[in-house]
Amino acid sequence: MNNALRLLATSVASSLVLLAAGCSSSDESSSEAAGHISRAETYSDQGQYRSAMLEVRNAVQKDPGNVEHVVILASIYNDIGAGEQSTELLEPWLEDHRQQVAIPLARGYILQNKHLSAREALDGFSPDSDAEKLQYQLLLAESKSLAGNNEEAIRELRELRKKDPANPDITAALARALLAENEPNAAINELTGWSDEHGNNARILYLTGLAHYRMGAVNESTEALTEATGSLPTSDIFLPIRRQILTLLSRSLTEQGRITEAQVYNKILADNTSSDTRERAEAAIEAINRGELDTARTTLEELLQQNPDNERVAMMLGALSLHQGRSDDAQSLLVENVDAETTPTALLRAATIAQIDTGKREEALNTLSRAIEARPKDTDLLAMHGLLALSLPGQKDAGVASLSKALELDRSRSRLRLALARHYMTEDNAEQALAQMRVAFTETPTDWSVTQYYLSLLLSTDRESEAGEVAESLINGFADNPRAVTLAAMTEHRLGDTESAQTRLEKQTSGEPENVLALIALSAIYQDQGQNDKAVDTLMRAARLQPANVGLLQAAGRIYARGRTPDEVATWLNEIAAGTDGLAANAHTLAAQIRLQQGRLTDTRQILDRVPEDAQTEQSRIVRGQLLVAEAEQAARQEDWPTARAKAAEAASLRPDSLAFALIPIRVSAAEGNHEEALAGLEELESSFGEQPSIDLTRARLITATEGEKAAFDYLLKRWEETKSLELMPTLNSLAKQHSPERVGELAQAWVSAAPSSTTAQLTLAEYQMSNGDVQAAIASYEAALEQRPDNAIAMNNLAWLLREEDQQRAISLASRANELAPDNAAILDTYGWILHLAGRNQEALTAMEKALALAPENAEIQQHLDSIKQANDQ
Repeated sequence: MNNALRLLATSVASSLVLLAAGCSSSDESSSEAAGHISRAETYSDQGQYRSAMLEVRNAVQKDPGNVEHVVILASIYNDIGAGEQSTELLEPWLEDHRQQVAIPLARGYILQNKHLSAREALDGFSPDSDAEKLQYQLLLAESKSLAGNNEEAIRELRELRKKDPANPDITAALARALLAENEPNAAINELTGWSDEHGNNARILYLTGLAHYRMGAVNESTEALTEATGSLPTSDIFLPIRRQILTLLSRSLTEQGRITEAQVYNKILADNTSSDTRERAEAAIEAINRGELDTARTTLEELLQQNPDNERVAMMLGALSLHQGRSDDAQSLLVENVDAETTPTALLRAATIAQIDTGKREEALNTLSRAIEARPKDTDLLAMHGLLALSLPGQKDAGVASLSKALELDRSRSRLRLALARHYMTEDNAEQALAQMRVAFTETPTDWSVTQYYLSLLLSTDRESEAGEVAESLINGFADNPRAVTLAAMTEHRLGDTESAQTRLEKQTSGEPENVLALIALSAIYQDQGQNDKAVDTLMRAARLQPANVGLLQAAGRIYARGRTPDEVATWLNEIAAGTDGLAANAHTLAAQIRLQQGRLTDTRQILDRVPEDAQTEQSRIVRGQLLVAEAEQAARQEDWPTARAKAAEAASLRPDSLAFALIPIRVSAAEGNHEEALAGLEELESSFGEQPSIDLTRARLITATEGEKAAFDYLLKRWEETKSLELMPTLNSLAKQHSPERVGELAQAWVSAAPSSTTAQLTLAEYQMSNGDVQAAIASYEAALEQRPDNAIAMNNLAWLLREEDQQRAISLASRANELAPDNAAILDTYGWILHLAGRNQEALTAMEKALALAPENAEIQQHLDSIKQANDQ
C-alpha cells in the first residue's frame, strides 16, 4: 500500500483506539470500518486491489461520514490509473474537506490530463507537512507541464528532485516533461541515473524505453522495456503501466522483425481488452467511410444502449447526428459528454456547431473559453473561440484577442485575418482591416477568397493605386492561374480599364470555355455596359457547366427580367427546361416560383408536377412547401377547413426539420377557432424544437384571440425578460404602444442596447423620443439609423422634420433625398413641401404639397399645410 494510504489508515486506526472505551453503536460501526481499512492495507500490499477496494467500500458504508475512508478509496483508484472514478468520488467532498481531498483529487485530474481542474483543486490548499508540500509542488509542476509550460515545469521538478532524489514519481514527471519538450536524450540521462542509483522501477524503465524509441533506438528501447516487464508489481488488475509497457514493447519488437515475440504480448493485451466494443465502434467508422450512415447509427445506438457511460461512443454518435442534420440529438450527445480540458478538438468543434445550431451560442463560447484556458496554444480552439466571440454582443474584445493569439502561433491562417478585417470594418477601422489583409496577402496570396476581399476592400476605401499594384502582381506572378487572372481583370474593370478587363476575360473564356468564374466575371462586365443579352448568354454558359447551381440560372433570370413581364420570364424558363435536360428541374422550379408570387396556385402546381421525384432539389421542395402553405391559407380564407388542415399537414411533413412549416397546422387550427388544440400543438412543438421566438409569437397571437392584447403583451414581456430574444421586440413594442405606453421608452432602449446595429430598433427609439418631445435624443437616434442604412427614407424624412428650424439646408437635402427614394409617399411629400415653405421656396412647396394631397386626399393635415402655402403665395 502506498505511503499516503498507509498514513491515513494508521491515523484512522489510532483515532478509533482512543474512542474504544464505552463505545456506542456508532463506535461499533467505526471499529468495524477500521477493520475493513486494516484488511484493505494488507490486500493492497499484496497487489489484490479488487479485494482492497471492496474492504474500503465496506468501511465507507459502515462510516459514511468519514472523509478519510473516501480518500483511501480514491487513492487506490489513482494507484490503478482510474483517475475518473477517483475524481467523481472526491469532488462532492472538496468544498467542506479541501485539506483532506485536494491532493488525491488533483492526482486524479492529472491522470486524466485535466491540468486546469488539478490547479483548481489545489487552490486554497495549505500543506501541513513536508511530505504534503512535496506532493503539492509535484502536482503543480505536472499541471504546468500538461499546460505546455515545460521549461518552468522542468526547472521546478529538478528543484524537487534535490529535496527527494529517491522519489520515482518526481523523476518520472521530470522525464515526461523533457519528452514533451522534445528532449529524449536529456530524459534518458535522468532516468538511467535514477535507475543506477536506486534500482529497477517499472515506470522509470518504461519511460527509458519510450525515450529510446523516440530517438529511433529500437534495440535499446526493447531492452529497457523487457527489463520493465520483470519489474512490474504483482496485481489482480491489469494496470495501465503494464498495458503501456507491453504495447510499446510489441511495437519495438515488430519494428525489429521479431514478430513471434510481439504476438505473445499482443495476445496478452487482447486477452485483457474488451474487444467487442472497440471492434463494433471500428465497424461503425468503416460504415461511415462507405457512406452507410444509417448502418453506422444503428451500431452506435446499440453500443451506447449497452454501454451508456461510454463517452467516446456517445460523441461518435453525436458527430454523426450533426452530419445528418439532427442538431438537437447532436447537441445532447456531444455537450453532455464533452470535457473542455480533454475532448479532442475535432469533437469540440462538432459540439460547438451543435450548440450554435440549437441557439446555445453563449454556452458554446463558455465551453471554448474553458478549452483554450486548458490548451492555450491550440490554434484551432483559439480560432473557434475567436470567430464565435466576434458574433456575440459584448464579446468582441475576447474574439479579437483569441484570433490575434492564434495568428501569433500560426501567421499563415489567412482566414482568421479575414475575419479580423471584417470585424474592424464593422468598427469603421479601415486601417486595421487593411493591415490584416496586407499581411494575409503577403503570407498566402493564393487564398483567393482572401485576396478577393483584399481587392474589394482597397477599392471600397479608395486605395485605387494599391489595388492596381495588387492586380498587376497577380498577372505577373500567377498568370497561369485562372482565378488570379479573373480577379485581376475584375479589378481593372472597377478601376475604369473595362476594355482591357473585357479583352482579358474574353480571351480566358475562349481558351478555357469551362472556367465558370471567368464567365461570371465577364457577364458582370457585359451587364455594367448595358449589354444584357450578352450577359444572359454568358451566364447561361456557366449555368450549363454547373446545372446543379440554381444561383447561376437565377442570376441570368434576373438580368433577362429587366424590361420584361413575369409572364415573359416564366415562358423563357419553360423554354430552357424543354431545351436543356440538366437545367430542367431548376428552370421549372424558378418558373413555379414566379407563378406562386403571382398567386396563380394552379399553374404553380402544374409546373412543379413536371419535376420528377428523383430530380427534386432543395429549392423545389421549398417552393412546393410554400405552395402548400399558400393553398392552406387560401382554403382557410374560404373556410374549407378539411382542405386547409390537409395542406398544412402535408407542408409540415414535407420539411419535418422546419419549425416555420411545422407552425402552419397550428395557425390553421387557430384560424378555425380551435384555440385549445392550437395551444396543445405549440406545446408539442416546443418539446421537439425547444423554446423558440416564433413559438412565443404564435402563442401571443393565440392569447390575443382568447384573452386580449393586454394579456399577449404581458406574456411577451415575460418571455423577453427570460430569453432576451430580439425577434420578440417588434411585436412587443407595437403592443406596448397600445397597452403599456409608459414602458415604450424602456423597451425601445433595451432593444437598441441589445442590437445597436438594428435600424428598426434605432427607428423605434427615435420615434418614441420624438413623440415624447426629446428632440436632441431623437436626432441622435435617427442619425444612428442613417449610419446603418443611408437610404432609409423614413429616417431621412423624420430627421429632416426635426432639423427644419435648426439646420434648414440639411433638412431640405434630407427631405429631397427621401422624396427621391419614395416619390409616392404622401407623408414624405408633406414633410418636403412644408420644409421648402419654411425656407421661403413656396412655389416648389406648392408643387410637392399638391402631389401629397392627390395621394392622400382625406388627410386634413396635408390640406391645412397646402392652404397655408397658398395663402403665403397670395401674399
